[in-house]
Amino acid sequence: MMPQNQWLTAEAPLSWGIYRNIPFALLGLLVIVLFYNSAKKHGDKAFGWMWLTIVLSFGFYIPVVLWTDAVPLIGMLMIPKTCAYVWTVLIGYSAMKQPRLRQESH
Repeated sequence: MMPQNQWLTAEAPLSWGIYRNIPFALLGLLVIVLFYNSAKKHGDKAFGWMWLTIVLSFGFYIPVVLWTDAVPLIGMLMIPKTCAYVWTVLIGYSAMKQPRLRQESH
């Protein structure tokens, strides 16, 4: 679908890189707002910083989408993006290990 994206070439147009990521960015924004509001409303310390991990992830990813063709070293921003993902997983894992959360889920 969408041959304008030039799927079979090594260089896809920047505009299509942006179009592909608009739904992803909107969904990410929704998740950020939901995590932030929920953690604030419930005083949730376990997930209180989850919103920030998602903001950082997108903050490091967006420049890669926009400028990595012009400045390939920008692709290195995927490293701190991955670190934000690891932080996200650690937050979830730590919350899972807390006895009060395990008891509530049964």
